[in-house]
Amino acid sequence: MEANSREHDEHSAKETLLVQKNNGQGPRTEQLGDAELRLDIDDSGLQRYLPRFLRFAFADADVEKQYLDYYKDEKCLDFRTWFPTASAVNVAIAGVYLICLLKGKYAAIPPIVILTCVGVLLMISARLLGTRRILAQGLLFFLIMVAIFVQMGHIVSDIYIFPIPRQASDAVAWILLYSFALYVLFPFRLNTALFCSFITAVVHVALVIDTSKDAVQDNLTQIGANLVLFVCVNLLGMMCYMFFEKLQRRAFLETRQSLEVKLVVEEESKEQERLLLSVLPKHVASELKRDLDSVVDGPFKKIYMSRHENVSILFADIVGFTAFSSTCSAADLVRTLNELFARFDKLAEKYHQLRIKILGDCYYCISGAPEERRDHAVLCVHMGLSMVEAIKSVREQTKSGIDMRVGIHTGAVLAGVLGQRQWQFDVYSRDVVLANKMESGGLPGRVHISDATLNFLDDEFEVTNADGASREEAIRLAGIRTLFITKVLKPYPEGTLDVAKSPTARGHSSSGAACVSIDAPNGPSDYRKRLQQELLERDTVAQLARFVNPFTLYFKNREYEQQYTAINDSSNCISLVAFPLITLCNGVVFLALLDSSPFSSLVYSIALIVLSILTGLCVTPLLVKSAPKTVTAMSTAVQAKSSARFAIVLVIVIGWTLLHAVTTVFAGLQANSTEPPELSEFSSLSPSSNPCPFPAYSTYIAIIGLVAVTLLTHVSYLVKLLLILLIVGVQSLLNLSVLKIPFDNFDYRVYASELDDGFILPIGHGSLLCLYLAIVGFSLIMCCRQLEYTTRRLFLWQKELDTQKQKVAEMRHKNEALIYNILPPHVAKHFLGTRKNDEELYSKSYEAVGVLFAAMPNFSDFYTEDDVNNQGLECLRFLNEVISDYDALLEQPRFKGIYKIKTIGSTYMAASGLSEDTKQEGDWEHLARLTEFALALKDTLNTINKESFNNFVLKMGINQGPITAGVIGARKPHFDIWGNTVNVASRMESTGKAGYIQVVSETKDILETFGFEFEQRGLVTVKGKGQLMTYYLIGRKKNGKNAGGGGGGGGGKT
Repeated sequence: MEANSREHDEHSAKETLLVQKNNGQGPRTEQLGDAELRLDIDDSGLQRYLPRFLRFAFADADVEKQYLDYYKDEKCLDFRTWFPTASAVNVAIAGVYLICLLKGKYAAIPPIVILTCVGVLLMISARLLGTRRILAQGLLFFLIMVAIFVQMGHIVSDIYIFPIPRQASDAVAWILLYSFALYVLFPFRLNTALFCSFITAVVHVALVIDTSKDAVQDNLTQIGANLVLFVCVNLLGMMCYMFFEKLQRRAFLETRQSLEVKLVVEEESKEQERLLLSVLPKHVASELKRDLDSVVDGPFKKIYMSRHENVSILFADIVGFTAFSSTCSAADLVRTLNELFARFDKLAEKYHQLRIKILGDCYYCISGAPEERRDHAVLCVHMGLSMVEAIKSVREQTKSGIDMRVGIHTGAVLAGVLGQRQWQFDVYSRDVVLANKMESGGLPGRVHISDATLNFLDDEFEVTNADGASREEAIRLAGIRTLFITKVLKPYPEGTLDVAKSPTARGHSSSGAACVSIDAPNGPSDYRKRLQQELLERDTVAQLARFVNPFTLYFKNREYEQQYTAINDSSNCISLVAFPLITLCNGVVFLALLDSSPFSSLVYSIALIVLSILTGLCVTPLLVKSAPKTVTAMSTAVQAKSSARFAIVLVIVIGWTLLHAVTTVFAGLQANSTEPPELSEFSSLSPSSNPCPFPAYSTYIAIIGLVAVTLLTHVSYLVKLLLILLIVGVQSLLNLSVLKIPFDNFDYRVYASELDDGFILPIGHGSLLCLYLAIVGFSLIMCCRQLEYTTRRLFLWQKELDTQKQKVAEMRHKNEALIYNILPPHVAKHFLGTRKNDEELYSKSYEAVGVLFAAMPNFSDFYTEDDVNNQGLECLRFLNEVISDYDALLEQPRFKGIYKIKTIGSTYMAASGLSEDTKQEGDWEHLARLTEFALALKDTLNTINKESFNNFVLKMGINQGPITAGVIGARKPHFDIWGNTVNVASRMESTGKAGYIQVVSETKDILETFGFEFEQRGLVTVKGKGQLMTYYLIGRKKNGKNAGGGGGGGGGKT
């Protein structure tokens, strides 16, 4: 076990774990949260003239472009809802044309047949192709153009159903429906939707004027009313667009964030795997990952250790390193060691070696475990010879006398990990000790092997007698013959399993400087490409279908449904503003075209005031900070409580419906009370001479009401369905009852000349508008359902994001446990978010650090490799318990800032003063905590002794002063500290006495200020330092400073 008791490790490796991509290429998951969803909004260009609540575009052009692509993809789902709408309109118009064909002679059949076929084919193709194919094949623009053409065709066909003169009221229902659809269903931006709606209105007006013959004057009033209705429906469309633009952008941000989290989880999983496999064999790493968060039951802590036979062990020591290190600075020393050991790591990869540790200036590795290879000894010898060659170039560069001494022995090993912190894969056995003695008993520039290794070389090397027994007592006692390698008879890869491989596939050369290849996305473009791909390939419909009832759209999970209905959104109140708006616009139309009596004017005025007050109570707290508490409570309830929202919606919609029904009934009754003129007199009558001259606008007012119901946010589409059916039913009843005579009067007046010639009107406007109203109602129900899909997707994505956050938190916990079990936290932070090459290094100098070595000198007597102890495994199981209990002490708050550096066999090494927040000079409180920790180690071992009936003792040494901390080698990272302070601390342990803590004079003087008491031992000869006055810690005064925050008293004798 002597191989594992060297005085200190000189240096270590550098780690490159990428837990977060924080270099512009990816997300930092610490920033997850609502704040992350608020990206900067673009305030440039025309946007700066808009109110802030109307500004949506992201300031980041890349994010905005990404959103527009995402928006197009999402709106394709909404756009598919247009196809059944268009098909229903086709069926309605085609039905009317069929009636006209059977009863009249003026119906133009071919156009509508063509339009019907186009609409049906569009619906079928869209359902069959799906959103992804439409986008992938570039069909979206074509489908939009065809859809616009079909809409215009419907409007034109409707206008031409009846004979000249055409009326301005013709096709208004479709214009209202399609204008709203342009904002809600089409993948248009706001300006495009507004432009298309404007063009639709212009085309309608132009057609009416062009075909109205002598009825232009009569149509002007209707055209004015149409414009009011068009403006109203466009305002409603814009409101709905803004509500769902906000939701869509939030959905985009949450989806984007969710996918970023997913990428982080994937990346962290890869990095966790890479990190573990860089320092641990795969089978050990798999067990550690599996047990990281699990509770392992049983009297003993789990040990990750396995036995391997026929393993070749190589120890290589740099001769003359002490003299060399005294001639260069710490930074130069770190750089030289890092370059040299990185080169050794590449050689180890080439020759299939598993590097175990770097012990100061010593490098040791094994071959044949955990992967068994019959050529393990041959590969080990090639490794040793290459290391000897590699050191020559360093000697030439530095013009120093350093050389390499290599020893190799073959035997059995116990390989694995001991303890719970600072994991390092290590090997233990008598053969490992003997391999170490082969190195110390060798000569500089030579590869020294045992006869056990020679038996596996198959005469591939020429050897000569080495007489190692004359230089190393352990070799003599073992009674083995040793030899030097003098010549290679079969050059690598001959004689190895690599002989069949091509030269380019055999790893790195000894002088190579290649970097570790990384499969992760490199550069912002790769990251954006993957994120965009993830956004566009997400199957949102299938995902939502798993969570909701296909008919009701309610979440199958009751808790989800309760949370969804309780969403607090300001749009829940703002959407109610639609009803005062439509009351105002509809009132203007109603009073102008249906009934201008004082009664209707009074009723509309009262209704407008009441609806404005109701909606004002809900909206005011959103605009005024100092609103009354009762008003704020009402607004909050509508925003967050589904019951309150349902109540206010029910009151407003039913109230508006009653308003419309009462005023329409009043207007209809006035028309019914008037004696109708003779048929021959209708052609000479003007609209103003008839009560309720344009009854069709009552239906159009109802359609505006249907659109306002559709606009309501966070109201179930089933509730909207009932409200829409209510309005459709009431209006249809009005059309077929109180408005029947006004409709008949309208038909006779408009088509009197045709009727005089014997023409029979195939279908009356009243019945026709009932059909149109049903089609519009059906279309808006479909729209409501699709809009609810959007809001429920948003909610589901938020839940998914919360789950992803939890996963990331768990993953980060695991990653931190992994990172901090290899590198101290302050060192690990240096490498987060970056990639390092093998030759890059991390080093930092500290002026005031405490170092502790704690050894169990009698453990080597306890260790035996017989059947009773399972070839030594049970002995190591006990050692694992001891080291794990030591590690557990570091979790206590009183030992904060103390770091385990490593274990060397049964020796435990720790340090204090390495954290960033530790004062570097004049503050030795951390040294007092380290001394308390040493006393706690003693107490812990005593407890274990009592429980296991053993009598182990600790021999400890403590020193303080400047050190250099560093990491060597990105492939197999290993943090370590070195310097004179470390050397002296190690010598304090090795020259000390079992049961005592030994320190030098300076350390004694510092600790005495914290109440520790010492007794003088005397002068002790220390290698490289001469004779030093040393002291044993004997205890601590009860009134001394408490360095550790409690506890830790007791004697120094251990």
